[in-house]
Amino acid sequence: MQVAHYIQPTHAQYSSHPMYRYVQINLQENLLKSLLVSLFSSSIRKSVPEKLWETYLVSNQNMDYVRYDMGMTNSRIVYVYLVDEQCRIRWAACADPLEMEIEALKVCTGVLLNRYNKGSADATS
Repeated sequence: MQVAHYIQPTHAQYSSHPMYRYVQINLQENLLKSLLVSLFSSSIRKSVPEKLWETYLVSNQNMDYVRYDMGMTNSRIVYVYLVDEQCRIRWAACADPLEMEIEALKVCTGVLLNRYNKGSADATS
């Protein structure tokens, strides 16, 4: 539920933009939990809209080497990242969203998409 609160306004505004991608990663570092998620993937799939299936990823990667750099200090809560076309984190939040965080994600997404559009237009002229 936390993720839906963060991304709903942003997704509603930008989902039709050709460069916008909403990627969900279900990270289960515990081997047993990862196995259970794999076993129940069909029921998880039912909870994810079909158009988002291709960008719903299940991972059991060990994040110990990047956890601190990504600010992932608590493995029990949701993290939301805005990542640019070069895979750099441009905005991040976690846990229950504040209204200003929801708005910041929407604004920052718009800024990144506008920069990308401007950069693409400059490259073709």
